[in-house]
Order: sequence, then structure tokens, then C-alpha cells
Amino acid sequence: MIESTFWGFLLRCGQGAVEAALTLLVGVVVAGVFRRMLGPAGTRRLFGSGFKGLFRGWLAGMLLPVCSLGVIPVAREMRRAGVPGGTVLAFVLAAPLLNPLSFLYGLTLAEPVVIVTFAALSLVLSTLAGLLWDRVFARATDAAESDELARRADAEPLPPVGLKRVLAVFVTAARELAGRDLAFYAVGIVGSAALSAALPFGSLQHTMHHSDKSSPLLMTALAVPLYSSPLPGMMKIGLMFEHGNSIGAAFVLFALGIGTSLGTLVWLFTDFGPRRAARWFAAYVGIILAMGYASEPLLYDTRKAEADHTHAFDDYSAPFPAGSGGPAEVRAKLAEKFGPLEQPAGYGFLALLALGLVARRADRAGRLERWLTAAPAPDRARSRWDVVVPGPVLGAIALLGLVAFSVVGAYLYYPDRRQCFEDMRAVHAEAVVAARTGKRDEAIRHLEHWDLLTRKLQVGVYIRDLAVTGEQAKASDDLREELEEVRDALIARDTDGAQARLPKLEAAYRACRDAYVTP
Repeated sequence: MIESTFWGFLLRCGQGAVEAALTLLVGVVVAGVFRRMLGPAGTRRLFGSGFKGLFRGWLAGMLLPVCSLGVIPVAREMRRAGVPGGTVLAFVLAAPLLNPLSFLYGLTLAEPVVIVTFAALSLVLSTLAGLLWDRVFARATDAAESDELARRADAEPLPPVGLKRVLAVFVTAARELAGRDLAFYAVGIVGSAALSAALPFGSLQHTMHHSDKSSPLLMTALAVPLYSSPLPGMMKIGLMFEHGNSIGAAFVLFALGIGTSLGTLVWLFTDFGPRRAARWFAAYVGIILAMGYASEPLLYDTRKAEADHTHAFDDYSAPFPAGSGGPAEVRAKLAEKFGPLEQPAGYGFLALLALGLVARRADRAGRLERWLTAAPAPDRARSRWDVVVPGPVLGAIALLGLVAFSVVGAYLYYPDRRQCFEDMRAVHAEAVVAARTGKRDEAIRHLEHWDLLTRKLQVGVYIRDLAVTGEQAKASDDLREELEEVRDALIARDTDGAQARLPKLEAAYRACRDAYVTP
């Protein structure tokens, strides 16, 4: 039992790190853009204050592909620039919830009206949270403190035009990645892994029912310490709609499971003060629960048959049953998670972290930053690379570039139908052979990968054709249902039952292929 818990904890830590790598990279680079290109004054102008600032904080958050950990360096830079606390919090709470990739995913796998409603509620939620801070929990000295922070930030010179300015962004990103915030990232990932390891394998499969009025409360207890990046979180929400689970619990998962983590809370308590931040967060959770319970009767699809059990929350509990698990299983599952799209982000994260650690150790006095921000000599000849572009323009281009990156990433992460079925063919063969030969763990792993490919297929078709037909959606649902039945039998160690269902799985696979492949 202890050994299974240990290996499960290590696996969840590794999966969380892989999941967070890309959004953390985006977060530190955006923070570098704010500091070295946009500048403190430009950052304050970008976000503004009052109601305008709260709305801009929400809008900027919706456009940036960051998670509840990747938002921390951006929020720290906003605080440093003197952006009001309510606006910072509105951004922090809105940024992880939706981005172009996860929004498309949600539109495809759940009812579009529900996802659009969740997006609209995120605006209401972040605005209320910002107003709550500014009007109830703010101190009389907060405005003066923000002015003092702005004055100090404005005193730091911006890098001169040219390559130095670009280099300064990455040097700042590297140093900040290896700085204090690294502890917040570790708390978020390790805390979430500890939660998963503490919950027995499969213990959440019979929870979050629509008929159980305590489902939103149970999800709150799980979601507060949980770390989830937007895309996997939206996948869980899609599964909840598919299985007829509680809408209120889905909204809590959306607002708290995707929107916050233990790392976010520790940062919040550190930078805003533990006592008033704790009271503010308790009020924020109360607002979320009220919205969740109110949305249940309005958004629940009565046409959905409520499933008796679900695998949507298996990632939030121990990955191995008692008496199983080990280094080989951990390596296999991590290799599956660390795919071709995750590898560049993972290696880039490690390279930037190593650069930051070296810079902090070898240049503690900050000589490199002083050289990068030093004004050029008056008689120095300007290089052809020293194109004068205003900092705010560069900052806006960088932010729009991140949005474009999200769109391109959507097409890469969700391949076209031909590539999806090419990948499915290999996974299908591996899964069936493993199930027939009694290789239980290997078969379960391939079935889970196959299930993910069916979801990528739907989204890939949606973003290219702007529609998924009813026949295609039904064929995907039927295939996923058969995959779940075989997987359930294997988890229950019913090898004969799993093998008996293989013909139905094959038929569902052929029907899905016929529905999607254009004659």
C-alpha cells in the first residue's frame, strides 16, 4: 500500500510538471515582456483601474494561454508596476479559466451554450472578486503602496532599442523562473500530487452525481488544493456533461480546479497578507458555490442519462490500485504524457531554468541587467538591427503573438482526421493485442490513449469544418462508451469480460471511422 502510494505520488508530480511546463514558460515570458518592453507605465495603461481595469484584466486573462501557476509571474509584474490590487486579482482568477485552445475544446465536447455561459460567468466572477477586494478588503494605505511601487518601477530604465531589448526579456524570464516563484510552482504541483496519492484508486468514480446535492461541496474540497491546466480541466468538464454529472460541481471545477491551486493561494497570502486574503478567498468560494447551485437547474441537460460511474476524476485520485505500481509503470505513463508536443515545452522550461539558476549564482549583483538597460553612448553608430519601435507597440505585438501561438497550437494539438485515424490505427492494434494476451496494464494505458484521440478527432474536425455532425458526435460517444466498458472490465480484472466486449469495440471503431472519413 505504501509503495503504491509513493509511486503514485511520483507519477502525479511528473504529470503535473509536464502539464505545467508550457504555460509556465508563457507566464515568465509575458512577465519579461511587461517589464522590459511594455514597461511599468505601459502596463498600468494596458490594464487601467476601476471597472475598466477589471474588464481589461478579465479580457487579457482570456487571451493568454496560462494556467493557475503560470499566471503568478505575470501578476507579480503587474503588482510591481503599481496596478491596483482588484485588477490584479481579476486577472489572476480569469487567466487560467479559458484560452483559445480550451474554449474550442469545450465547445466541441460539451453543449456550446454551457461553455459560453461559463465564459460569461467568469467575467461576472472575476469582476465581483475584484470589486470585493477593492471595496471591502482593501486598506486605506493600498493606493499609496501602489503609487510607491509604481514610482520604484518607473525608476528602473528600460533597455535601449535593438537586440538588447529582446535579450533582456529572456534574461528577466530566466531569472524570475529560478527565483522565489519557483517555490509557488512546486507547492502547486506537489500539493496536488499529495491530494491524488491520498485518495484511493477509483474512489471518485461514483461521485459528482446530479442527484446528489452535496456534489458541488465535494468538488470544492477537491478543487481548492488541485492543480489543473486549462485543457485537461476542460476535458474533465466535457466528461461531466457527457455522463450527466452535476453542473454545479462542473462549475466549481471550472472556477476553482482550473482557476486556482495551492501555489496560487500561497502566492496570494504572501503578497496580499494572509488574514485578509483568507477572508477574501472564503467570500470568493462562497460566490462560486452560489453560482454553481444556481446554474444546476438552468443548465442541466435532462436528455442526458446520468451515468452510474465515471472515469472523469481518475486523475484526481491514486493512479495505481493497492499492491501495484512501480518504476516501470511510472516511466511508461510519463512517456505517454511527455509526447511530441510536450517535449519542446519541457526541454525549453529546463533550459530557461538552468540559465536562470546560472545567472542568479554567477551574477548576483545584476551586472548583466545593468548592461542590458544601460543607455548607449551618444556617439555610437546605430546598428541596422536597432529599429526604433515604441515599447507599448512591441508589448502589444508580443501579446498578439501569444494569441496567434494559441491558434497555431490548436491546429497542432488537434490534428486533422487523417492523422487522428492514423494514430488510432496503431493504438487500436496495441490495445486489442494487449487485451487478448492478458497484458492488463498495457491494455488500459492504450485504451486511455485511444479515448483521448477520439476527443482530439472531434475538436480537430470542429476547428477545420466549423461543425461536427450529429452522426459524427454519436459515433464518437459510442466508441468512447465501448472503450470505457472494456477498460472497466480490465480494471476489475475481468479478462474474459473484456475480451468478450472486443467485437463491440471493433464495430464501434468501424462506425466512427465511417462517420468521419469523407468518401
